[in-house]
Amino acid sequence: PEGLKSGAPGRRSLWAMQNLPALLNHLDANREAATLSLAYASISDEGVPEVAKFIRDNPFIKYLDLRGNNIQAKGAVALASGVRLNRSLRSLNLKWNAIGRDPTGVSSLCDALKSNLTVGHVDLRNNRINNVGAKFIGQMLAANTTITHLDLSWNDLGVDGGLALLDGLKHNTTVIDCQLSGSKVGEETLHEVAFLLRRNRSAAAYKASPHDTAAQAAAADPQTSHLGGGGPSANVTSRGLPGSGEGGLGSTGATAVSGGATLSRTQWTAKDSSSIMLRLMMKEREQVLPEDKLFYQQIAEHIDKLLLESSKHKQGRVDGEDREKLSTTGFLDREQRYTKEIRQTEETLQKILADKENLQKDMTNKTADLNRLNEQNAQTIRESVAFQEKASEEEQRLRQELRDIMQEKRDLQDTLALGHKDLDLLQQENERLRAHVKSFQRDVNEILG
Repeated sequence: PEGLKSGAPGRRSLWAMQNLPALLNHLDANREAATLSLAYASISDEGVPEVAKFIRDNPFIKYLDLRGNNIQAKGAVALASGVRLNRSLRSLNLKWNAIGRDPTGVSSLCDALKSNLTVGHVDLRNNRINNVGAKFIGQMLAANTTITHLDLSWNDLGVDGGLALLDGLKHNTTVIDCQLSGSKVGEETLHEVAFLLRRNRSAAAYKASPHDTAAQAAAADPQTSHLGGGGPSANVTSRGLPGSGEGGLGSTGATAVSGGATLSRTQWTAKDSSSIMLRLMMKEREQVLPEDKLFYQQIAEHIDKLLLESSKHKQGRVDGEDREKLSTTGFLDREQRYTKEIRQTEETLQKILADKENLQKDMTNKTADLNRLNEQNAQTIRESVAFQEKASEEEQRLRQELRDIMQEKRDLQDTLALGHKDLDLLQQENERLRAHVKSFQRDVNEILG
């Protein structure tokens, strides 16, 4: 995904914050395991340095699976430093990455594999390796002596890349399986690669069991005999025949040495076969002793049998090539269709990985927002509780004041009632006194009058 490129430091720090502790825990848990699988773990270039440190001095790891991690050139350079120092790794799986986007990644990885003496299986399927990367792989194959299985399927190597790879395979004697499906190297290159792989397989079979019949047949072939250290018939020369002096059979070109120059099987023609048969007939007529005539007859019969078997083998080879051409008919169309489907699947996968990282980022943001809201909610709850406690205290105080006011009101009402009663008594007393005064004034008036 684009967010993990070198131009996105924010996302790099986000990756480190999210995935690095989990990666370190996983590495620590598998420190003594023979297999380390990080398939589709989204470690990208940022996590590869930790993996490189892990395998650098690890004597236990044999199988490393890093497929589908969007590893690019930076990650490949870091991984190469670990592979270069490791002495136990047997298999390296890097399919479904993008180390070929920048040739520096492929170059560093190939430099590490040139001198590696343990890795036998390398899977680089679908890594966007082009003809430049194929050149580095070819140089690596020319120097490497341990890789037996190499998968470069669904990389855009092209015809030039195929030729560069072929040059490397010509100098390699250990690779017995090289997958190139969807690599667009051309049908002719595929056939030549298939021949070289058959050659290496024959040499490997002879080295494994030099007394096996099939291995001896492969070693007897001048095109493959040098691979098995010569094989049982690498240095065969024709034995001398009776009477084969100057002008005899030993000087006819039927021998392994003719005129001081070696005659290989590829130089042998039907004319040579006719010539040797004619010379045998002439030598048979020249002989006087019956046992010498019988000897030449036996040689002629043996050569007839060999020529018959040779014609059968040639016909079988032609039939095999015809079957191979028939089986590869329409291969380019299927290859283009499969390439298109693979590219679409790759784009979909890259989009899914990008969506996954975006979702992880959104989830991180949402988690941060949720934590912030939880803190705000807790603060609000604390403030609400404090406010409720304060309100409760205020309510109790007001209720107490209200009770005091009500009591004071009742006291005032009682005092007012007493005042009204006293006022009524005073009015009554006043009326009585007024009546007494009036009565007194009448009495005074009567007395005066």
